[in-house]
Amino acid sequence: MTADFTCMLGTPQKQTKKRHRVVQFMDHEGKEISVVTSLMDITAEKIANMYKSRWAIESFFRWIKQNLNVPVLFGTTKKAVFNQLFAALIAYVCLKFLHTQGIKKNNTKPLSFAGFTRLFLCAALPLEWRIRVKEILMFHWDINHSTTV
Repeated sequence: MTADFTCMLGTPQKQTKKRHRVVQFMDHEGKEISVVTSLMDITAEKIANMYKSRWAIESFFRWIKQNLNVPVLFGTTKKAVFNQLFAALIAYVCLKFLHTQGIKKNNTKPLSFAGFTRLFLCAALPLEWRIRVKEILMFHWDINHSTTV
């Protein structure tokens, strides 16, 4: 903790009636964070941990929006949201796996993950990539469906 104090917020003409608590601390990158709260009966460490936990959740949702391409939720129930996000996460992991495995082959033209995903979803992958994806899928199909006696 770098600071823990109370103060009135605003200008003299338009100031809050109640005092607010300001807790200052360092984040994981060494930047100083200031949090204003009305919580007076909780330790500064607990407030800092609450903020860090909330920030981790916000960062995770930002990652979901940027990587899983879920612009609209089809349902609003907990189960509907979970199912849609889980399906998007599975699709992301599968595409990331195919892209990573495809890069390992020297004769494939380099593609960014975004480029690979766009071309894959539009069925427009270059021929060498389509061959490589088929090899990867067949390899894993054979491993998972081989019968041992």
